[in-house]
Amino acid sequence: MPFNEQAKFLCYNGEVLVFQLSGGEFADLEKPTDPSVLGVKRMIFDRETSTFLLISTVFLNINEKDSHLKILCCNCVSDFRTRINLPCILIQCRKYNSKAFKYYILFLHSPNQLEKLLSFELNHALDERAKIFDGPIVFWQYLNQFFYISSEIGKVTNISVSLSSIEWIGEIENFGLGFLGLADPSGDKYKCTRKLSESDYEFSNSSFCAYALKSQEMLSNSYLIPLAYSTVVTRVHVCAAEMVNKQLKMSLIALTRKNQLILFQNGIPVRTCQLPFLDPRSVQILDAGKRNRFFIVSFLSKACAVSEKKFKVVAKWEQLSLVLVNDFAGVGTEQVLVVFEDSLDADQLTSFTVTDFVKIWYSTKPLDCCEDPLAEEEHENYYLVLPALEAQLDNSFIFLNQFQQHISFKDKFIANSWKALLNSVYGNVDSMPSDEEVQLEQGGLVPFCDEDENSVPTPEENLPDNFPEPEHVIEQTWCHVLDDDLVVGVKVTSLKP
Repeated sequence: MPFNEQAKFLCYNGEVLVFQLSGGEFADLEKPTDPSVLGVKRMIFDRETSTFLLISTVFLNINEKDSHLKILCCNCVSDFRTRINLPCILIQCRKYNSKAFKYYILFLHSPNQLEKLLSFELNHALDERAKIFDGPIVFWQYLNQFFYISSEIGKVTNISVSLSSIEWIGEIENFGLGFLGLADPSGDKYKCTRKLSESDYEFSNSSFCAYALKSQEMLSNSYLIPLAYSTVVTRVHVCAAEMVNKQLKMSLIALTRKNQLILFQNGIPVRTCQLPFLDPRSVQILDAGKRNRFFIVSFLSKACAVSEKKFKVVAKWEQLSLVLVNDFAGVGTEQVLVVFEDSLDADQLTSFTVTDFVKIWYSTKPLDCCEDPLAEEEHENYYLVLPALEAQLDNSFIFLNQFQQHISFKDKFIANSWKALLNSVYGNVDSMPSDEEVQLEQGGLVPFCDEDENSVPTPEENLPDNFPEPEHVIEQTWCHVLDDDLVVGVKVTSLKP
């Protein structure tokens, strides 16, 4: 089954999935007589041969005869019933000589199991701008209005607020489902309820607004994207969203008409990167592990990678047909797969690059990745050495903390020993610590003799006649080795009243 223009690509669990309806040509396979058949090709990357191997090609019957079928979009989304990510496909079906359009939302559970999760009918056709989000929830626009349908509700619902685009829908922590849209300035619901100063209006109020999905009430139009940027922002990717004390906190990546990548945190532009190509279309996040993250920006037949740490372009490609992010190498972290235009002419992926910009690099073209001339020159092992140095620095901090505790113990031991010595010299019995305090302050001192032995001389012992009567009696002694020194501790009792 060679690739054609209607083929849709998706990555799932490190595999590359290719969805294609049976209207295309089939190679080395018997062509199904029923045109309502969905072909699914599964490919996996082999690190030993540095090639993508075909695992299987199966055909799944959709049971729609005498119809024209079209795959609108596909995405890996979470199933609200199980919270498991699964490949999801949206297919348009139109009966011949009919004006009605029927749509199917399908889940691919296994290579041979296709679930028709939901179907609905419309009197108009959807285009490829329809989007699938977690749930699954399908959003689309028709005649300046937005609609959505979810498998949980099962019916088409229109968005009552006035929007010019919907950029994101997803889970808001401590709240629930919400969506982010570009509000129509002429809409009544967009008007701010309080009077703002000029500075507040520029940096606080924003034409990007967040709404609750079910109630469609506005959650916030502040601290998302400043108004000065909203006119140039073309795409938005939400990194994190949560509700804190009834205030929406959001971190997002925005693409602009000025060919920039901007990181916003709670409405503040934190970092900016100038992109090497015109008209950025979308952005994906690549997590290479050990705090190495990259933003993969796609253009028309081009792409580039921006390092989150340096916020500079570290790689760029041209003449591309496909850009995917997943764990293709099976190492537990993510890589980017860029497929070149000449690869889709064959029955398999023949011209591609798989890399994480740290330690994984597989490519059929040795010079396909070009460094940005504006980027600072780096050592070739920059991303290999830096994590090791960070780990060594963490271990050094742990050792320093332990060493400080050891020094503190020594200081306490010296202070207690000095106090005991002064008490023995001046005969200050009342200020002597109790037995329990002595045990706690010994700090690991080892007694010279067993506890059963009595170090206090008894009257039965034979002493010379001229032996002077002692003023103190040593009850117990301890010793402790500190580095090269032997420290001795004694407990004495005065014999004088």
